[in-house]
Amino acid sequence: MKKTILPLALLGVLTLGTGLTAAELGDPAAPLEIDEWVKGDAVDLAAVKGQKVVVVEFWATWCGPCRQSIPHLTDMQRAFRDRGVIFVGVSDETAAKVKPFVDGMGEKMDYTVAVDRNGKTTAGYLGAYGINGIPHAFIVDQQGRVAWHGHPMDGLDKALTKIATVATPAQTAADQKRSEAQRKLREYTELAAAGSEPDKFAPLGRQLLALEAELGGIEPGRKLDLAELRRAARFQALMRDYQRAVAAGKSETELLKLEQQAAPLAPASFKISEFGRQFQLQRLFQDYYRSLTGKGDNSNTAELARKLELVESKDLELQNEIAWTLLTDEKIKTRNPKLALKFAQAAFQLSGGNDPGALDTYARALFETGNPAEAIKQQQRAIELTEDKGKQAELGETLKRYQRDTSTAKPRN
Repeated sequence: MKKTILPLALLGVLTLGTGLTAAELGDPAAPLEIDEWVKGDAVDLAAVKGQKVVVVEFWATWCGPCRQSIPHLTDMQRAFRDRGVIFVGVSDETAAKVKPFVDGMGEKMDYTVAVDRNGKTTAGYLGAYGINGIPHAFIVDQQGRVAWHGHPMDGLDKALTKIATVATPAQTAADQKRSEAQRKLREYTELAAAGSEPDKFAPLGRQLLALEAELGGIEPGRKLDLAELRRAARFQALMRDYQRAVAAGKSETELLKLEQQAAPLAPASFKISEFGRQFQLQRLFQDYYRSLTGKGDNSNTAELARKLELVESKDLELQNEIAWTLLTDEKIKTRNPKLALKFAQAAFQLSGGNDPGALDTYARALFETGNPAEAIKQQQRAIELTEDKGKQAELGETLKRYQRDTSTAKPRN
């Protein structure tokens, strides 16, 4: 069964540097080539040129850091809407994968969401600028140029404040007051995120509450909760620091300190220790993938493989995608099917043997490690659980290959 994400986009890590790239800031933005607009109206960059600023953000449903940034993007869309800014979240997954996620998020994901067309938009932005991780955002200014790009929780709001300067038509006094209130709200959020002393919050907080009462809501349909705002802003900032610490290879002691700071602020359903394991796995696999494909240091490939063998995770989808990448990515010239089997088996077990995608990957790993009989059994199970006729046919062709090649199958090291 074809997996839909790009191997490097899989990593979902904070991109700290872009290196040498073909595209530069100030270049014309690539068009948005979209297969389906899942939420909100379609956005044509050529049509809004001279009128709107567009933020194009790349994300995926399986990406932990992306999920953390979604509420922040929603807050910014609401704050900058009156200044002519449109936010568009682009995923290279299928619409069938994205729609349930977006529906489940509801108002927490209150901006335009789209599904990429054959990876063309991803290539025009992430590929053109040499970005190998998500989430990542690009600001397209009113002249249709890429004016900024980076992690959406690391400077996007400040960049927008400078770039989205065009005046909106004939604002009423109430509109002007609301814009001022939103500016104060961003200031309050920045103070909270920075962990400023409480006495710095008090005067600004009183101003915001007064404006909330006067305007009947700073954000229409959304009641201002300063305590929740402080909690969420500080939590997001600490998680960004945590991601950076992992990326920089900080010690377990330093990571534990950040975990302890963030834990009391985390949402009830958020397991910070599991997030830490997931993010470290993503980062470790990024290094391994780059080593295998000649994009990084290839002298430590074996050591990275050993570290990956020891990793434990409860993220079914991430482990399934890692296994599939190791088994099928054309950029990988020297494969490690035993390592792929480790991740495929973990995903299989987490699914209880009832996820056709995990079964398909597990069957591939079994076949590649010299167990064709079990591979055939699991592939048949994947077909039984798949409702889509097209995917059934695809899985069926793979099954025929396993059955045909059974006599020649052997472990590959």
